[in-house]
Amino acid sequence: MTDVIPGRGQYTEEARRNRLDWLRDRTGTSLARAGSTGLDAAALSGNLENFVGSVEVPVGLAGPLLFTGDAARGAVVAPLATTEGALVASAARGARALTLAGGVTTQVLAQRMSRAPVFEFADVAGAVRFTAWLRSRRADLEKQVAFVSRHARLVDVDPYQIGRYLHVRLVFETADAAGQNMTTAASWQICRWVQDTLAADDRLRPVRSLLEGNLSSDKKVSVASLLAGRGTRVTAECVLPREVIATVLKATPEAIVRGHQTAVLGAQQAGMVGSGINAANMVAALFVATGQDIACVHESGVSILSLELSGDDLVATILLPSLITGTVGGGTGLPRQREWLDVLGCAGPGGGARFAEIIAGFALALDVSTAAALVSGQFAEAHQRLGRSRPVRWLQTADLNAAYLGLTADHVTVGAPLHGDGIASELGALGERRKLTGLFPLTADGRDLVAKVKPRGEELVAGMAMIASLCGPQVAGAWSRWGALTEFADSHRRELAAYRCADPALRDLQPVCHSVVEDDEREGYAVVLERVAGVAPGHDRVDDVVCAVARMHRAWRGREPEAWMHRPDPAKSRELWESLARYAASELPELLDARRLAVVLNIAAECEFWAQEAAALPHTLVHNDCNPRNLMVAGARVVAFDWELAAWDLPQRDLAELLAFTLPPGCTAADVDRRLELHRSVVAPSAEARTWRRGYQLALRSLILTRLMLYAAAHVHRELAFLPDVLATAFRLWEIESTRDGE
Repeated sequence: MTDVIPGRGQYTEEARRNRLDWLRDRTGTSLARAGSTGLDAAALSGNLENFVGSVEVPVGLAGPLLFTGDAARGAVVAPLATTEGALVASAARGARALTLAGGVTTQVLAQRMSRAPVFEFADVAGAVRFTAWLRSRRADLEKQVAFVSRHARLVDVDPYQIGRYLHVRLVFETADAAGQNMTTAASWQICRWVQDTLAADDRLRPVRSLLEGNLSSDKKVSVASLLAGRGTRVTAECVLPREVIATVLKATPEAIVRGHQTAVLGAQQAGMVGSGINAANMVAALFVATGQDIACVHESGVSILSLELSGDDLVATILLPSLITGTVGGGTGLPRQREWLDVLGCAGPGGGARFAEIIAGFALALDVSTAAALVSGQFAEAHQRLGRSRPVRWLQTADLNAAYLGLTADHVTVGAPLHGDGIASELGALGERRKLTGLFPLTADGRDLVAKVKPRGEELVAGMAMIASLCGPQVAGAWSRWGALTEFADSHRRELAAYRCADPALRDLQPVCHSVVEDDEREGYAVVLERVAGVAPGHDRVDDVVCAVARMHRAWRGREPEAWMHRPDPAKSRELWESLARYAASELPELLDARRLAVVLNIAAECEFWAQEAAALPHTLVHNDCNPRNLMVAGARVVAFDWELAAWDLPQRDLAELLAFTLPPGCTAADVDRRLELHRSVVAPSAEARTWRRGYQLALRSLILTRLMLYAAAHVHRELAFLPDVLATAFRLWEIESTRDGE
C-alpha cells in the first residue's frame, strides 16, 4: 500500500472516493458516516486540499435580539454552531434581557488587517537608512497594492526596528473581506518591489526578507492588536433596568457589578489580555456557522467587558478590538454557511459591518447572562456533580447482544435508536451525556423487541438541576435541597423492579418483558420488551384505559406497599413546588396567570393539611405518569409503558392525570362524573361516591402542585407542546371541584 494520498490536486467526486478507499484500507475503519458529504468536490478549490468528507456541527437559534446600532438594526436571530450544552440557552436568555431593556446599541469603530514583513540588514545603520527611505515612498507602496487588489487600501506603514532587523507593520482596509489572503498578496508585492527597486543599491538593499515576522500577531492574542486593532474593532452597549435583571436574569445589578469587579482583579493577576467572560464562545459559534476562519477565534475572542451601575440600572459595554470576519471570500461561499449569513442579512458585499455588530451584540448578551449566572449560583448548580468516585466502562451499542441482555436467541440485530419525546431520557442526557441510553429496536430470532436502556435516577436529578439553575437562585436552591426526594431519584431501579414484579394485574397492564439487566459495575440498566403494534389512545378509548388501570388499582388496594414504590410527600418539599410555580408564572403569564398562580399557592399553603387527609385514605400502586404519552391500545388490549415513576398513592392520582391529558379545556362536570364513577365501580364498588370524589380532589391538588408546576418551569426552557392544553384542562377540573360541597 502506498503512503501517498491519491488524487493530489484533483477536485472530483471520483478522487474523493479514491481517497476514502485508501483511508479505509489503511486504517481498517468503515467511515460509513464520516465519508458522507453534501458538498460538491469541484466547488472546494481554494478551500482545502485532499477533500475526503465533511463534518456536521449542530446549529441552534438564539434570539431575537433587538439591535439599535449603526449597521445592525432590528430584531436578529443568531445561528450558533456548537456542541456545548447551555450555550444557546444562555445566549437566548441574555438576548431576551437586552431586548426587554430596549435593545443593544452597536458601532464599528475601525476595520483593518495587518501583515508585518521583516527585513534584515548588514548592520543597524543600514536598517536606519532603509527606514527613512521607506517613509518617503508611501505613494509607490500604495501603487503596488493596487496592482494586486481592487479592495485593499494601504492605510498605515509602521516600522519597528530591533537591531539590524526592521519589522514593518503594513495596515490595510479590506472592505467586507476578512483580508488575510488579500493583505498577504499585497505585502508580498511590496516585498518584491523593494527587492527589485534596491537590487543595485548596496547602502539600502536588505540582506534578506521574510513575508511575516510575527509582529502582526496573525491568529495570536497580543497587546498590539488590543491597542491598535486588527480586523474589525466593534463595540456594543445596553442599559438594563433593575426589573429586567430581576425577572429575566434572576440577579441584581449590584451583585453582577461586584462579581465582575472581583473577576477583573483575577484577570489582572493572571496577566490576561482583555477582561471579558465568554465572548470566545459566541465568536466560535457564529464563526463555524458562517464559514469564518476558525483559527482566528483565538484573537477574535479577546474582549473588554465593562459593567457599571447607573442609578438603578446596569450599563453593560463590550469591546471586541480584533474581530477577524468577512462576508465574502473563504468559507463564506460554501452553501450552508452562505445561507446562515443570509439569515443574518450579511451575505456578500456590504455585509461586513452589520455582521461584526451582530457578533458584538450577541457576545454582550452572552456575557451579561453568564455574569448573572455566576453571581446567582446558577453556574455552579448547572455543573452539579454526580458523585461518581470511579471510572465506569459504560455500555456501547455492541453490548446489546443476547448474552448481555439475557436473551435466549442465536441472532440479535440492533436498529437505529428510536427518537421519542420522553422527558426522562432528555433529562438523563443532560445529567450524563456520554452514556448509551434510550430506546433501541431489536430483532431476536425474528421477534420484534425493544431495549430500553435507562439513565440513573441521579442523572435525572442532575439534569433537572441544570434546568433549575436557569430558573434563578430560589428554584436552584430549592431543587438542591429537595430534588433528591422526588420520584425521579432511584427511578432506574424502580422500573426494573416493576418489570420483575410477578403480580398478574400489573403484568396485564405492562408490555411483555423478556429480560431485565441491572449491572451496577457498568451502570447498565435495561429492560427488553415486546414491540407493541398499537396506537396512543384517542378519546374513544379513554374509558378502556380507565378500566384497565383501575383493575391494577383494585388488585393492589389494601395491600402493603413494596420497597421499590415511591411514596410521595408533597408537604415536605413544599418550598420547591412554590418556587417552581412563582418562576413559571413570571416567565409564562399566558399559561399561569395571577388567578391560576393564586390557586397553586393556596394549594401549597394548605399542603400539610390535605396531605394528612390523603394519607388516611386507602392507597394502591399507581403508574404516576398515566397519560397518552405512555399508553398504547392494541385491539382490546391497553398497555402502559415507562414505570420508572410508579408510586404508592391514591388510586385517583392516575385518573386525575389521565383526565387532565384527555379531556378538553371546556369539559363539564358530567364528563368528570362519568369517568370518576367508572373508576370507582371497578376499583372499589362498595366505597361511598362522596369519599371517592374527595380522594380525586386531593389527587388533583397533588397533580397541579407537583408534576404540572415542574412541567411549567421546564416549559420555559424546553417547549412541551402538550402543556398549554393540559394546564387549561387541569385548572378547569379544579374549577369544577371548587364548586362542589367541601371544596
